[in-house]
Amino acid sequence: MADKFYLKIESGEVSQNPRKQMHTINNPKNSSFPELKVQLPVAYEGPKGENGEFTYTPEHYFIAAISGCFFTTFSVVCSNSSFNYKSLTIEATGTVGTSSGEKMMEKIDQIITLTIPSSEREIKAKRILEITEERCPLAKSVKTKIINHYNIVFEKEG
Repeated sequence: MADKFYLKIESGEVSQNPRKQMHTINNPKNSSFPELKVQLPVAYEGPKGENGEFTYTPEHYFIAAISGCFFTTFSVVCSNSSFNYKSLTIEATGTVGTSSGEKMMEKIDQIITLTIPSSEREIKAKRILEITEERCPLAKSVKTKIINHYNIVFEKEG
């Protein structure tokens, strides 16, 4: 049976320039979900927020979905492998380009830093990261090239 995920996106207040609109994402089927804002990137004439602040764009959410999927898949792989870790940090950069002839998210570079206790083995940590990369369902669902750079750090004692 397939899992289904629901959301609703609504346009913001209509202005003379539709590129300047802020939109909202919510889940009317579950009010405990926070409302999110989304806008066109400023590079494409999207709005600048109050005090020069920006709202996340679809490109940010796309990158967050890929990185978030890695994060949650990693949690499952660790649980199934009885692998202990102290922290996982992902810094991601997405690149929109036109090398295919169309504007698309061509590449996501992820710098993944895994901090492990000194009692864990680096080889096992590397294998856990590789298994996570192989099993992430969102990463397997997109054409975007995803490049993961792994840093394994041992927790400092004392």
